[in-house]
Amino acid sequence: MIQEIRSFEQYEGFISELAEDPLYSDPHFIYDRDNLYGSINRKDEYAFAITENGTTEGIFVWLVIPDEQFIEMLIGFTRKEDTFAEMLSYMEKNWPGYQMDFVFNPQNPAVARVLERKGAAFEPEQQKMVFTGPAPDVSTNGVELLSEKWEKQYCGLHRTDVYWTAERILSAQDRFRTLVAIKDGQVQGYIDVTYSYDENEIYDLFVKPEAAQEDYGLALLAKATELNGPHQMMVLVDADAGEDIALYTAAGFAKVEGQNSVFAQIPKV
Repeated sequence: MIQEIRSFEQYEGFISELAEDPLYSDPHFIYDRDNLYGSINRKDEYAFAITENGTTEGIFVWLVIPDEQFIEMLIGFTRKEDTFAEMLSYMEKNWPGYQMDFVFNPQNPAVARVLERKGAAFEPEQQKMVFTGPAPDVSTNGVELLSEKWEKQYCGLHRTDVYWTAERILSAQDRFRTLVAIKDGQVQGYIDVTYSYDENEIYDLFVKPEAAQEDYGLALLAKATELNGPHQMMVLVDADAGEDIALYTAAGFAKVEGQNSVFAQIPKV
């Protein structure tokens, strides 16, 4: 039975049990427990419990944006394929034709197998890295906060195959800080990173290929960690992307074992 819920109190045992299980923990919950507990107070977020004969089999939180026909699974706690399949069918029935995004524990077969049967597109496994210091010994001259002067060039360089496009980043300045690297009046690279959380996340780091040898990546990371002050900072990197992992390692980031994630998507139909 699927039930929309407004409190997690009676499900604490189930949540704690799965959160502590390496196979079934949820990366969004590990990143920020408020992704679960704060959902009941946020617009466009829905929390559900699935029970069978009085036993809790799943807890899920979804972000639903009707104007964009977009759904994202924020929390997915379950050990059972049938439970996740039931939850997914419920979402598809109530919000038909929506794009659906998922970030989940790559070790959780219950989620992965159902998404495979649904024909979801999977991105590479992501390695979590956190800033532990020290910051790299690199000049940050020429690295500055994004201003109106550089917005056009920034938008022209930005990836378009992501949810957080340049336009969305610019419309969410209460959440994101963007830094740009400038040389001779040209934007050589940028970094998009959150700044309003205890642990902030790098969403995008880009340097022009022709400028890749000039340490702009390190300079952007050094400035971002400096401005982050006492807060923590993390990033998700393709687990097999050796060059990217080497860059972040040189910038003072270290791998966090056991907290990898996978992104999958079911497109609009």
